[in-house]
Amino acid sequence: MADVLSIPVPFNDGISRYARVFSGERLALIDYQEKSASWVKTQQSDLISNWNAQPALLKLEQAWIPLSVGSVTDSQTYLASPQHGYIDYARDELDVLQDEQNKRWAARALAVAEPWMSTLGLDRSVSVNAWGVSTHLYPKWSQDKVSLLTDTLVNAFDDRPLWMRTLNEVSDALLMSNVLANGWQLWPSRQVYVFDPKDAASWANRRNNQIDQKLLRTTSLQLVHPNAFTVQDADAMARLYAQLYLDKHSRWNAEYTSDYFKQAIAHQWLSFYGFRDEAGNLIAFIGVFADERTMTTPMLGYDTSLPQTMGLYRLLMSQVMALALERDLFLNLGAGSATFKKMRGGKAVLEWHAFYGRHLPIWQSQSMRLTAWMMGKTVPSFLAKQGL
Repeated sequence: MADVLSIPVPFNDGISRYARVFSGERLALIDYQEKSASWVKTQQSDLISNWNAQPALLKLEQAWIPLSVGSVTDSQTYLASPQHGYIDYARDELDVLQDEQNKRWAARALAVAEPWMSTLGLDRSVSVNAWGVSTHLYPKWSQDKVSLLTDTLVNAFDDRPLWMRTLNEVSDALLMSNVLANGWQLWPSRQVYVFDPKDAASWANRRNNQIDQKLLRTTSLQLVHPNAFTVQDADAMARLYAQLYLDKHSRWNAEYTSDYFKQAIAHQWLSFYGFRDEAGNLIAFIGVFADERTMTTPMLGYDTSLPQTMGLYRLLMSQVMALALERDLFLNLGAGSATFKKMRGGKAVLEWHAFYGRHLPIWQSQSMRLTAWMMGKTVPSFLAKQGL
């Protein structure tokens, strides 16, 4: 079987039979069976343990767009909760700050911001293009398409903020301009590291990348391609992911179940690459989520009990970077491991969330605008100084 990347396409044939779909001026249940659209109901609320938002679909002209209608829930993953993303997840990551004074300042700022953020009601937001992964990939929506999208969602959800996650200043520059032109606000989120194929010669020739590529060629571990993963690997994938994302980093990460990985393998929601040991055990994997322009790596896992000298993280990253070079794709490696990514040519760019609240009560709308202004004045410079 050919080695393929997952390509999230506009929904043209529907969703699983229980998904809530916005059609015209009402919410209705529509029975669709097309497997490519099974992300929304099955993937989000059934297969991610800490995803408690209501899945939905918007039909915009001829395309289906996945939505997530938020709820205020203590255990909600940050993927469906601006509150947990901006406050609780950030609090869990304070240890990455090297300067103790900055760490104390950040902790106090989060304590002050927590009740304020809660009053804004952002966890009730309707998340647009909600794929259930850490980085959303967006179509090239024109200014007119953003206007239509906004008007349609405001008519359907007139008491909820609207939310677009993970827009970055390189691959989403035009969309960011278009949402601003339609009255959306941009809130700084985090620094991510990207590799532009226009600079491929520069970063491919870096010494660290060359060492990693040599490790990839000479490792005794067995490289596993997407077509070699089976549903029997799902338990190991869930365990390896949890070791890294939930146990080591933050419980606010998405809690992907074994069934999630079974479905992802069966329906090629993502393309997985990995490594097996001599006994055939899966000890490392990475998931690739891509469209025709951009490749992201929203999840990975490896056996953290094994010696670092095995270079499992390096192997996963080098495999993905080789794939991006081969296919001439813009590579977004997300946040974290900043030094590792910069040493291999990663460019730090700021990622933003877009919120819309003009249709909300004046106090809420103005409070959101004030928050966006304050964060825009403080957060980007803080992230840049910390080198996160």
